[in-house]
Amino acid sequence: MLGPGPALQRPSVPWLVSPLVGVAGTPRGSGPTPTRRTHGPGSTARPGVDVLRAAVIEALTGVLGESAEQAGDLGQFLSDPPNPELGDIAFGCFGLARILRRSPAQIAEDLAASWQPGGLFRSAEAVGPYLNLRADPVALLEATCRAVADGSLWAPGRTQVPQRMMIEFSQPNTHKVFHVGHLRNVVLGDSLVRIHRARGHEVIAANYYGDFGIDVAKCLWWLQTHPEEIAPDTHRTAWLGKAYLLANEALRVKDGKEEGEVADDPDTVALKQERLAEVREVLHAMESQEPGVWAQYQQTRAWCLEEFADTYRWLDVSFDVDFFESQVEDASRALVDAFLERGVFELSDGAVVCDLRPELDVPALLRKSDGTSLYLTWDLGLAERKFSEFDIERSLYVVGSEQRFHFRQLFATLERMGYERAADCEHVAYELVVLPEGKMSSRRGTAIPLHELRTQVSAAIEVHIQAAEAEGTSRIPEGLRGETIHRLAAASLRYGMLRIGTNKRVVFDIEGWTNPRGETGVYLLYAVARLRSIQRRAGGAPALDVALPTDAGFGEALEERALLTHLLKAPVVLERSADSNDPSAIAGWLYEGSRLVSRFFHECQVIKAQPGLRRARLALVRAADEAMTEGLRLLGITAVDQM
Repeated sequence: MLGPGPALQRPSVPWLVSPLVGVAGTPRGSGPTPTRRTHGPGSTARPGVDVLRAAVIEALTGVLGESAEQAGDLGQFLSDPPNPELGDIAFGCFGLARILRRSPAQIAEDLAASWQPGGLFRSAEAVGPYLNLRADPVALLEATCRAVADGSLWAPGRTQVPQRMMIEFSQPNTHKVFHVGHLRNVVLGDSLVRIHRARGHEVIAANYYGDFGIDVAKCLWWLQTHPEEIAPDTHRTAWLGKAYLLANEALRVKDGKEEGEVADDPDTVALKQERLAEVREVLHAMESQEPGVWAQYQQTRAWCLEEFADTYRWLDVSFDVDFFESQVEDASRALVDAFLERGVFELSDGAVVCDLRPELDVPALLRKSDGTSLYLTWDLGLAERKFSEFDIERSLYVVGSEQRFHFRQLFATLERMGYERAADCEHVAYELVVLPEGKMSSRRGTAIPLHELRTQVSAAIEVHIQAAEAEGTSRIPEGLRGETIHRLAAASLRYGMLRIGTNKRVVFDIEGWTNPRGETGVYLLYAVARLRSIQRRAGGAPALDVALPTDAGFGEALEERALLTHLLKAPVVLERSADSNDPSAIAGWLYEGSRLVSRFFHECQVIKAQPGLRRARLALVRAADEAMTEGLRLLGITAVDQM
């Protein structure tokens, strides 16, 4: 794309290999539309580098020659100018000072003096140690439009080493309430599936249902001992979750350590121990599939799975494979027996453990002395199955940060077993979702069931829509009202969860998350709806792969250039989100893009602009619409046409 230009006769600047020129490339409006970029031999696309940055890097590489190789990745020295009036992109010359034995300011001056305008860039100016570059806005708009049209805008963010991976997420427990705290896992995992697929990986989305074990037995025990409890016709999972809470309270031995709590007397402790023994009998009956208990278990389990499926449909989440604890139980037991016989595992007071020293001082408990399996036991069997049955190269577990030690034990145990693929397993941790008043817990009944949350968020969205209609700023056709509210509600929840980095807690705030004027999913969808509205009013936007007028004044408004250069950062945020397993970079890009769309419409006429300028601005509007729609899709958010 770049030509070195004529030789530069500047003896005073001997380190310049050639003059600094813009992108030569294909003249605007001529030649075929570029094909999708690849990262093969001869390609100019660079991983995680947008069109603008790639052009600067290539130009500087031609100028600096061997000095560029010594400096390493020139992209690390690129940044946005603090003020858009200074230029569209800046190159800091600090990294070249040691190599060229010149001050950064002198290097910047020499580069600016050698500048030959043309192609993608219009000017270069030295400002202290920085070389500030200003792009030709029409050339940049055309390059951006072509990239959007042929699908290559996000392509530099694609990996050069695609892998077959499995991402396990959601992992709901049957017989417990599916609440707002679980929502972060679901939308995070689903977004990571979308992001890694966009990055070029083959991804298998997996769910792992906690449908077995002592907690399920507690719920069934409560129902057996309270036959007067009749299941409702709807929201049965919440009803079962309440039964679990009541069972837990009936079994919990009170030691008096909690504030205001009175310790149980010996008789009460003995009674609760008897109850716990009954629960263990229910668990063993489940494991041996005794007809009465097994039928009760299968019926209640089916209720939960049906409601989980409804939740996933509402959120637009899908899975390629479903795993169940009940189906890995036997294989996991056999695996523990086999490695106990080999001497990798050992007996300790009747329990089966794995010594993990020196990595971990605490041994991994794989089977209790009463023969009961644990989560770690089942995860061992599932890990083996994932790699052997699905031939994956990488396995990601999206699970809360409170389970870090569990996964350290799991991966260390797999290594002790000689399992080479342990190094390809990764725990994607995230922090808790809390209410403004503190941590929520299904065990304590302080969590908001998701079916109630859906109703509350949809009602809040309806209130905002009615207010906008009263002001005359919203007109949603009646036939689209229900679907629009659904999309806005889902977007509110998804964006609220994903805009916060995974290393930070999310404070759930229903009023704040549905505010159309805040940093919310509603605000993002409003920006895209405005982009689409302008296109409809204009009778459509020009195709994205045609030449645009060069003398219409496009780019004179800072708001045009700011939005344009922002769109080009798409591959950078895609790479960052994939590498960190954290979609918040894409979420931030979308929010900033929405703000820039608002500023653009506030300062720039589109429909009433002169024909040439109108054409260019409509092309920018269409490019922004398509680029941001794809960004929303990566977060699992579906755009709306009207609001």
